[in-house]
Amino acid sequence: MKRPCILIMDSLKLSLHERVFKLLREYLQSEWEVRRGSSRDFSSDQTQSSHCIVPLQDNSSDCGLYLLQYVESFLKDPVVHFDLPLQLQRWFPRHQVRRKRDEIRDLVLRLYKEQNLDSN
Repeated sequence: MKRPCILIMDSLKLSLHERVFKLLREYLQSEWEVRRGSSRDFSSDQTQSSHCIVPLQDNSSDCGLYLLQYVESFLKDPVVHFDLPLQLQRWFPRHQVRRKRDEIRDLVLRLYKEQNLDSN
């Protein structure tokens, strides 16, 4: 049976997950009511929640890079078996995140050059 699920991927392992789950449930409830004009139950009985065991960062400056890598990995290789908590600590190698900063810089520079060529 398909059921909605809230997953938290925390690269620093610092957040208060239960508080985050509560806030997300309240947000989903409000959004549903505003957009659909009806109510829907997003309680823990109806919407499962879990923090995932994911690769962790070893500094305080790579949060955004890990977030991008989590999204990219989730979209490229979707999780099919939701045995919670998801064990994703080997989801991608750490060096892949280290390269992400260079990949983003290279992309921005390439797009900048393309835009300048197009405007001339």
